[in-house]
Parts: sequence; structure tokens; C-alpha cells
Amino acid sequence: MTGNSRYLAEVLKVILPKYKNKEFYFLSHKPLHPVFNDLIYPNVHLVIESKPIPGPIYLNLILPKRLKQNKIDVFWGTIQMLPFFKLPIPSYVNYHDLNFISAPETMAKWNYWQHKLLSPVTLKNADKIFCLSKNTKEEIIEFRPKYKDKCIVVYPGVAKTKTNLSALTVKFPKDFFLTVGTLEPRKNINRLVDAFINFKKNHPKDKHSLLIMGRKGWGEEGDILYQKLNDPITKSTGIHFIENPNENTLALAFKNCKAFFFPSLHEGFGLPLLEAMLEGKRCVASDIPVFKEILSEKCDLYVPAKDTSAWTNAFQILSGPTKDRVPKFPSQMWTWQETAKKIEEVLFL
Repeated sequence: MTGNSRYLAEVLKVILPKYKNKEFYFLSHKPLHPVFNDLIYPNVHLVIESKPIPGPIYLNLILPKRLKQNKIDVFWGTIQMLPFFKLPIPSYVNYHDLNFISAPETMAKWNYWQHKLLSPVTLKNADKIFCLSKNTKEEIIEFRPKYKDKCIVVYPGVAKTKTNLSALTVKFPKDFFLTVGTLEPRKNINRLVDAFINFKKNHPKDKHSLLIMGRKGWGEEGDILYQKLNDPITKSTGIHFIENPNENTLALAFKNCKAFFFPSLHEGFGLPLLEAMLEGKRCVASDIPVFKEILSEKCDLYVPAKDTSAWTNAFQILSGPTKDRVPKFPSQMWTWQETAKKIEEVLFL
């Protein structure tokens, strides 16, 4: 499950039970992720296309028809895009990042051009823009200053996931560092792997492992890194890869890791950091602006994203005695209830 789908599912868990007198419609051009199965209440209707349709075609040609057919009053676009022609109803949109400006080299070409062409239109057509972070809001304002008043910062929340140790189908290493993410250039996991291999070469007696959890993506990190992680030589250095972990496995990994590493070149937010901090784990993350909104300089480390030797040094630092987060993570400040409240105030004006 991606961070985007988790964000939407958690917000809907809060909103839907509170508004039983309203009708909700889930519209999609492909099957829904199973995480939404528990949200199909009597007042929730599915409008799912019978066959998968390319996203841009669905967004601009099919979606407006479905909205009209179902007499929708308000539209919430949750994937950073709205149709090219402005809808005749109030339209709100989640906005995660402006990667096509700040990190174009990390994007697939088709995705880059899609966002480059449609983002200005989406920002123009949106009545309100839900920004995942202050950094995202600032990027939008710098790109299109006239839309400043449309932007609202709506941080994600975080909550403990119920775990079942007996249902765990994989075996974790004894002492391990954790990172999660799709194998794609933006996540920068290949550099973290190289740094860990260097760390083990410098400290051959060290017993720590690096556990990577995610799914195969695209580009060099999707193909070459995928092969690299499944290579016996790589595994012999203490690197473990779990592909497509389920929610239980993921939650248990956060609970049992020694520290969490997040080497992304660019992020709209960084939800896994909240999940790690909620479990009391120290974090090592890229030195990028958005992470300064999340982490604490008192117990977390910032590393220049493209400096392999600095990541190697971070592994050495964190390989020492385990330390708890001090001060503790203020979980009451990062709740899905607070996230949902801000969205409700706009959707149900």
C-alpha cells in the first residue's frame, strides 16, 4: 500500500461513520486496494470501471461523465490531479509534491510530462488544495503565487497498527536497521545499500542487518537494484529484502527495528517517519526541508541525500547502544482525527 492510499483510507475511517446521512461515491479507473473493503458502508457506492482505463483518459473523458450521471455535489481528487476542463461543482485536490520541478530526474518520463502539463491546470481548477506539508505549500506558492489562498496544510496522522506475531510469515534478522519504499530513483535505496555494504566492509564483525521492505518500481532502482537485493552476494552482507509486505509484517518491522533509515531524494511528506517515531525509534533521514517539519534534531540524524560516505557513517553511529527517543514522539499532535477535521471543514461547508 502506498502512502497516498494509506492517507485516504485513514481519513475516510474517521469521516464516513460521522456522516451517515450523506451519500459517498468512490470513483476509480481500476480495482480498489483491499484496504478500502472495510469502508463500504450502506451509504458508500462504488463506481469502478469494468476494465482498466489509462489514467489521463479516465480523468478527462470518463470521470466528468460519471460525476454527472451520479449527480455528485462535491468532488475530492485524491491523486494530485483534476480534469483539464474545470468541473461545474466544488473541486478539491490532495497535493503531495512538485517533483516535476524539484526532482524531475527521479520521475518516469510519462509521469513527468503528465504532471508538467496537468499540474498548472489542476492548481487553477481547484477550489482548495490540501497540501501534505508546509514545504509542498511553499513549492506551490513559488510556482504559482496567485494560488496561495487556495492552499491548506493538512498533515497526515499516524496510529498504531494491531499486530499478530503468530501470523508473521517471514523471519526478521536479530538486530536490524529498517527502510521502506518502492524501488525507484526518488527513494535513493540503492545508495543506502552501497553505504551499508561499505559499513560492513569497514566493520566485518558487526552483527547488524539492513532490512528493506517495498515493491519493485521502475528505472535503475526498479530493475538493477531488484536483482542486486536478490543476489546471494548482497544477502551475505546482511541485507534482507521483503517484497510487498502485508500490514502486519510492516508494523512488526517498525516495532522491532533498531533504527529507521529514510534516504529519499525528495518527498511530499514522509509518513514512514511518523510510523517509526510512534514506535519510539530514532530516525536517520535525508537532509531535505520537508523532513525538518517532522523529525527532532535532539535524537534524529540528517544526512546529505547523495553522500554515500555520510550514510555509511550514520550506520556506524547507530550501530552503538540502542537509545530511546528523547523527547518522546508527541503522538497527540499527529492524529488522523486532526487530519480528517481539516478536510471535513472544507468538504462540508
